[in-house]
Amino acid sequence: GHDCCETVKVALCASREGHPVLVVAEETFQFVQDEAYDAAQFLATCAGNQQALNFTRFLDRSRPPAADVDFLDEKVALAFRHLKLPAEWNVLGADQSLTENIPRETLMHFAVRLGLLRLTWFLLQQPGGRGALSIHNNEGATPVSLALERGYQKLHQLLTEEEAREPDSWSTLSHTVHSGDYSVKHHRGLDVYMLTAEA
Repeated sequence: GHDCCETVKVALCASREGHPVLVVAEETFQFVQDEAYDAAQFLATCAGNQQALNFTRFLDRSRPPAADVDFLDEKVALAFRHLKLPAEWNVLGADQSLTENIPRETLMHFAVRLGLLRLTWFLLQQPGGRGALSIHNNEGATPVSLALERGYQKLHQLLTEEEAREPDSWSTLSHTVHSGDYSVKHHRGLDVYMLTAEA
């Protein structure tokens, strides 16, 4: 996962206590834009936009095969996880004056309707994620009731358990923390840390 299309220089370093850091190898390569990147960008910008969120419902009517849904879930959630979201970004959108009583479509409804387990877990960790669980859409469904109605047991469990754990295989993926022009990425499966500096 990466947050923009650019050419990067990667340096593989080795370090040992009491010795200077040694650069073992260097290489440059190009990050390219793909569908997962586009989808994550689109979803991030349409949080709270009712017209855009209603438009995404056509995906539900097309009912993609389970393998496609799993692929979509992993790729879009990973792309989302590496976006540099603004500090004020919220799952419910920018207009925080809306109360929970106003029926509306949310990003959480979108993720649950398609059965996107990893994306749902990611959204739950974001500002407004838990609040989105009690919001009814125009049909009167909450994300929790949608999961139950569609028979998504794992998803329903994720939404209703207070201390729900990360979905299987998700915990081995990388996680990035941004700070100004720098970011640190931890790839848990390999237990490798990467420091990135914008140049």
